[in-house]
Formats: sequence, C-alpha cells, structure tokens
Amino acid sequence: MARVLVARPRLDCSFKRGTVPAEEGAPLNNVLSLFGTFIDNLENHFKACGWEVSSDKRPLWQFELEQLQKAAKSFDLVFFPHKLASQFPIGPNTLYYKTTPIPEFLTVDHSGWGASLSFLPVEPEFTRETLSFYRELQKRIDANQSVFSQPPSSQHLSAADYLLFVCQVPHDETIQYHSKVTVEEALAAVIAYAERRGRKLLVKGHPANRKAMALFKAMTEDSKAATWVDDTSIHTCLAGAERVFMVNSGVGFEAMLHGKTVVHFGNAEYSNVHLRSAPDADAIQALENERVSTETMAAFLHTFFKNAIRYDDPDTYGKVLGKYMRNQQATEHLPPPVTGL
Repeated sequence: MARVLVARPRLDCSFKRGTVPAEEGAPLNNVLSLFGTFIDNLENHFKACGWEVSSDKRPLWQFELEQLQKAAKSFDLVFFPHKLASQFPIGPNTLYYKTTPIPEFLTVDHSGWGASLSFLPVEPEFTRETLSFYRELQKRIDANQSVFSQPPSSQHLSAADYLLFVCQVPHDETIQYHSKVTVEEALAAVIAYAERRGRKLLVKGHPANRKAMALFKAMTEDSKAATWVDDTSIHTCLAGAERVFMVNSGVGFEAMLHGKTVVHFGNAEYSNVHLRSAPDADAIQALENERVSTETMAAFLHTFFKNAIRYDDPDTYGKVLGKYMRNQQATEHLPPPVTGL
C-alpha cells in the first residue's frame, strides 16, 4: 500500500515563531479556514484511493527539516506547506502546497510556490470556457473579496486615472526569494517617474503590517506627486487606476480582474504576461505605450488555474495530483483519481 505523509500547520496561530494556544482553536481567518478544508480534502482524496495517510499537525515553525528528511524516506509522497524546495529540501518525493492570490485555489508543486512553480511560464490559451471563468472570478470585485479583509468598497477616491503602487511587506518571502529589487527601490523609481511625467500617484499600504509601512509612507509624503492610501479597499484602488505598479504582489492577479496592466519589478507567476521593468524612471517611461489586453489576462488566469486545485472541486484533486505524481516513485501504486471526496 502506498503511503503519504501530510504535514499540517496549526491554523489557530501564526505560521511564524510565536505564541501557541494550549488548546487548538478555530482558524484565524477565512483564508486559513479554506486552507484547512483543502488539507482535509487532500487527505480524504488519498484515503479514497486506498493510500495509507499519515498526518503530522503542529505550528508551522515547529517542523524541523532534518526530522522531515528522515521521515520522508518511509513514504511515497510527502506534502508540506508554504515552503520552497530550495529553501526547505525535504526530498524528491515532496510536494509543496500553498494558497494562491485567489484563496479558493491552491498550488501543489515539487518546486514550491509563486514564481518558483515548475509549470511556469503559463502561456495564455483562450478557449470557450475562458470568459465564463474570468467573469466568475470577477464576482470577487462586487463581493469586495481579497486575501485580506477589506474596508467597504462603497468608498470612492477623489482622483481618477492615477498611477497605483501596491506596497508589500519588505521582509516577506515573496520579496526575499523572488525579487532582486526591494520594495523601497521600486517605490523610489515609480515616484521619480510620476514626478517627471506630472502624474498623480497613489501608494497603497499593505494591511498586514502597518509598522513595516512607515518608510514607504514617509517616502510618499515627501513627494508632491504621491498620496498615501490606507483603509481603502484594494478593489476601490484598482478600479480607478490607469496603471498598476508592484514588485511581485499577488495583487497582480486582482489587477487582471479589473483589466489593469501591471508593471512589476520582481519575479512573479504573471511575469511573461505583464510588463517587467528595471527600477528606474527611464525604464518605466519606455513602457508607457505598452498594454496587456483583457483577453490575454483572462486567458492567463484560466490557463494558470487549470494547474491549481480548487479546494471544493473533487475533480481538480485528481487532475492536479495525477499530473505531479507521474514521475514519483509512487506511480506504480497510484489508483485512478476519484470524483468525490
């Protein structure tokens, strides 16, 4: 019988080192609740296929690499969350799982997540289902849904046709592992460009760590072209933007739902679709007349999420897991995918 080990992070405490409640409580937010449902369904999928499933649940930061490397030798497959293979090399039989910027979808991949995903670059393929899928995702705008809880989207900004820069937490792993350009360098370049071109620039702070935003807020307030924005829905900010700038934020996915062209400075899942720039005003200005069509954005999103698992769609578990297990040692044991969880 094939064996799989699923490392499960506790969802009632931070993934980073910190306090752990004595008794396990409910997930900290709705995104983590979806994440927990995905893990439950992942285990149920393998059980239904006749695999022996073992779970190891603890706070994410308490998992030790050497311990997992040793344990992995006794399993056909190992699932581990929120890490890259290069960062946390458990073994060749390991699949890393993580929520995407559209939290209903999760990636499972040998290499990790984000710009490290092994199936990148995704070449947009327009099919009969593309627009219906795109419109379904666009319902997130009217529902004011995002990874983080948003202020009411009924709020309006006085400006229109502005440039929008989306800040990221500077020490976030997305920056650490997927960009040589820092948030500070990117913001400085966009401010310089806006000042040169006489354009209104809105700078959106990240809601998860306001303390880390202090430098970026100060940079914004030092410029006559720029205005700092907090406590405003990301969808409100995106709706009126003429162009969106970021290092490699997941907001790049949400910008596509609004049909907005993104200029980015780091590595991202969408790097082959949106505009990539060096962090200087000249490079940004050289891209002024380039646009990404809404059709291309819709096709990218549809094609990208074909490689992901939707947490509540049983068919996607079979399709995606089968794809990644073809070259695994466990292939000879792999039963046909099931259609129910």
